[in-house]
Amino acid sequence: MLQIIIILETYSVTFYLFFSCMDTQTEIDAKITEVQTDESCVRKTCEMSTQAAVHTKDFGVQCNLPILTFDDIKHDDDLVSFYTGIPSRQTFEAVFDEIKDDAETRTSRRKLNYQTVSGGRPRTLGILNEFFMVLMRLRLGLLLEDLSFRFCISTSQCSDIIERWINYLSVQLSFLVQWTPMDTIKTNMPRSFKQKFPKTRVIIDCTELYSESSSTLSLKSLMYSDYKSHMTYKALVGISPNGVVTFVSNCWTGSISDKKITLRCGLLELLEEGDGIMADKGFTISDLTTPKGIELIIPPFKKKDQQFTKREVLLTKDIASLRIHVERQMERIKNFRILQGNIPISQGRHISKVFKICTYLTNLWPPLIPD
Repeated sequence: MLQIIIILETYSVTFYLFFSCMDTQTEIDAKITEVQTDESCVRKTCEMSTQAAVHTKDFGVQCNLPILTFDDIKHDDDLVSFYTGIPSRQTFEAVFDEIKDDAETRTSRRKLNYQTVSGGRPRTLGILNEFFMVLMRLRLGLLLEDLSFRFCISTSQCSDIIERWINYLSVQLSFLVQWTPMDTIKTNMPRSFKQKFPKTRVIIDCTELYSESSSTLSLKSLMYSDYKSHMTYKALVGISPNGVVTFVSNCWTGSISDKKITLRCGLLELLEEGDGIMADKGFTISDLTTPKGIELIIPPFKKKDQQFTKREVLLTKDIASLRIHVERQMERIKNFRILQGNIPISQGRHISKVFKICTYLTNLWPPLIPD
């Protein structure tokens, strides 16, 4: 009996030692597995973080770059002329250097009534590319949605930038159109004018821009042009004998006559006694010019049941051959496609500024009459 008890106790100790060793090995295996799992997770996390960082970097660079900038076209004067209406890169940079000191603050979104205010969204584009974008709007007549896509900005932000620049350029570029003294005009007067009309100081004509029809009947009657049979805006432009623009008026409603726009635009106040003003038959302003001693050079009117004399025919031909230069200048101005087509009513409050800016920029080109 004693031997049986000893044998049973021996087996109990053996089983206890065996199962204790099994539990220890299981814990060791579990810890090793846990460590391997943690190392694998860390390795995967590092790989995913690296891939995400690389992807974010590439995506950010692509979003911030506009599709087209001035740097892309500046090496080709033909492209500069096509996109901006300015003849060359050197001329573009000269104009930008003239305005860039004030443009930084005057066109900022942090400006309110010409006073700097804190806060507000900072610039997305540099002032050079903002200037380039505005010129593209004027020269090509691009829609705001198109420009916002090209320059990677929102449509509302594009509209805000253009409106600020239009207000700024209409004042800042006004130095490009100056009323020229008569001595300077005589010094640079072409031979064709010296021989036939040496007193000519300015050649004037009116041009009309088509507009959308307004829903207001009173505004419709003001904007309707009998000459164009359409709703229009009307402006007066004056050039010197060698083809440089020396005067440009605001835009008026299309119903205004040539005589009224000449009287109201302030041109007559600039002329002096002895000056000559060349125009077409529509400018019946002799009652305004004669009392001031200003010579009105217009083609003669045909009298009822009478033919032109030989002298009148030659005079009409001479005036027409010289007055054609103001028509050529109008063509230069309307090469800015924003002035083509039907101008939206919503742009009516800015049309005078837009027309003046386009006229200012045409004076950057060589004179129409090179001699």
